[in-house]
Amino acid sequence: DVFHVAGGPELAMKEIRNRAGSWFEPGLIWIFEAIASDEEFWQTLGHPKLMDRVISLEPARATRTADDDYIDDIATAFAKVIDSKSPFTNGHSERVSVFTDLIAEELGCDAPRRRMLRRAALLHDIGKLAVSNAILDKPGKLTGAEFAIVKLHPVHSGEILRGVSLFAEIAPIAEGHHERLDGKGYPNGLSGAEIGRDTRIVTVADIFDALTADRPYRKAMTISQALAILDKDVGTAVDGDCLAALKRALTRAEQQAA
Repeated sequence: DVFHVAGGPELAMKEIRNRAGSWFEPGLIWIFEAIASDEEFWQTLGHPKLMDRVISLEPARATRTADDDYIDDIATAFAKVIDSKSPFTNGHSERVSVFTDLIAEELGCDAPRRRMLRRAALLHDIGKLAVSNAILDKPGKLTGAEFAIVKLHPVHSGEILRGVSLFAEIAPIAEGHHERLDGKGYPNGLSGAEIGRDTRIVTVADIFDALTADRPYRKAMTISQALAILDKDVGTAVDGDCLAALKRALTRAEQQAA
């Protein structure tokens, strides 16, 4: 398609033949050449309603009903894709989902809301797919320009999720997970009551996991060190009730393990 748009059918076919055996399987080239020998094929590519014509081909468009468990599987699969972008974020979204659920349970959220929050946590960083690894994995301090790019990832997360009806409800949470109660967060500088409880829950879970995981610029902190930092940020960056809920959940988990 790239070469067809740039130089027409002849250039497209030339490039395809040149890449046979290196980029492309030769057998597929022979099939494509047979298809491309029909002038109608190239005319169809220029049709103003090309998408409609493609969708009308077999197999016809089909609808599959997705239950909540299947939607959860979709969110988990995307979380794995998001986190695999960098070795320093491996498992991050799934852990944030676990911490989010622990906080939500402590705060008395019902089962449907907890499920929604787990999905929000799984997909909160989907916008990082638009950020270069050269920035995400940089071992030193980011430049102003680099940090400006990083600060756009919640915006991208919100835009992506709003475009998918299944996940539109969680778009504001994903877009707001780096906001601060004192208004010094990003991307929109929200403060106080402008930041809903759902977003506050995911924010605490996200920061806690970030502090207790290795990063390119520092080693992971202990749980006590991470909680001490969060304590200092209560009322400015994070919500005190959400942090207290996380502490109770961690204590309970520790007691059960013992």
